[in-house]
Amino acid sequence: MNQKNHINDQELAAIRMSVRATYISTGRDQLLVSYLRELVKNVADWENSGFGSKRRALFLIGDSGSGKTRSLQYHFATMPEFQPYQNEYGETVSPVLSIDAPRPCSTMGLAVSVLRKMGLPTKGRRYEDELYETLKTQLRERGVKYLHIDEMQHVIRHNTALTIRHVQDTLKSLIQGTDWPLHTIYSGVAELAKLHTGDRQMANRSSVCRYGALSCPADAHWIANILNNVAVEGCGLELAPELIEEDFIERLCLAGSGSFGSIIAMVQESCFHALEKKRTTVTMKEFARNYGRDTGCLPRDNVFTADRWRDLVPGHALADLV
Repeated sequence: MNQKNHINDQELAAIRMSVRATYISTGRDQLLVSYLRELVKNVADWENSGFGSKRRALFLIGDSGSGKTRSLQYHFATMPEFQPYQNEYGETVSPVLSIDAPRPCSTMGLAVSVLRKMGLPTKGRRYEDELYETLKTQLRERGVKYLHIDEMQHVIRHNTALTIRHVQDTLKSLIQGTDWPLHTIYSGVAELAKLHTGDRQMANRSSVCRYGALSCPADAHWIANILNNVAVEGCGLELAPELIEEDFIERLCLAGSGSFGSIIAMVQESCFHALEKKRTTVTMKEFARNYGRDTGCLPRDNVFTADRWRDLVPGHALADLV
């Protein structure tokens, strides 16, 4: 259905809200869900028998803009095992606690952040061991079975082996208890991998899910799906003929550096601009305009209009000024 050209501001705001709230899945979701279900099954094993796998941590690693946080938020909100429920006392229990690791962040600062997220006071506790004992007790008392920490790489304040080992030991202490089946989920960029490597015990206690960059032609169908989902289904726009060509899909992938979330945002903003201009078709013009705005590149270096676009590196868009 084509969008009429007399759309008003209120209708446009509603479209933006709806489009941004729509979750677009890829094959990566199947892998992530399978890992989350393994955590869920392991929690049940611990609850039913007091025994389960010691693999109680999940690392979700990918570049900025790859869609890690959005995926976790979506699956936390849709998988039944992560939903809030009423306990026998009529209290609402949320089995998932999700926080953003502050930057910079020490292991002690991390414990403080989690306690504050639960609305608990942290003053008067000067020792890290005391904080973590309190943290584990409060997570158990509140029925938190899954602790998710986003931007977990911020906890790696120094790259020394001693510092990384201390962080690893701290994380292991959260999931080694047998009195409560706490499982942890850490999401972040590639630097997060340092917490998984170099410690066989940590590796034996965790799983790793990668959110790698998209590439063409292997992932062209996922990018084409984004175009159809956002432009046609979400915004009611038609795609200009040049946007259906394989060449454009590759340009879009390069412009977004292969980051799934970034590519979605580029398509959304281009479609919103077309609607604001009361157009019924989204064209290459909208993408080129927004890319130039976002990167500050020279016109000759615009991925969407340059002849030799395959030679361009989006991250070098301002190289002439450096």
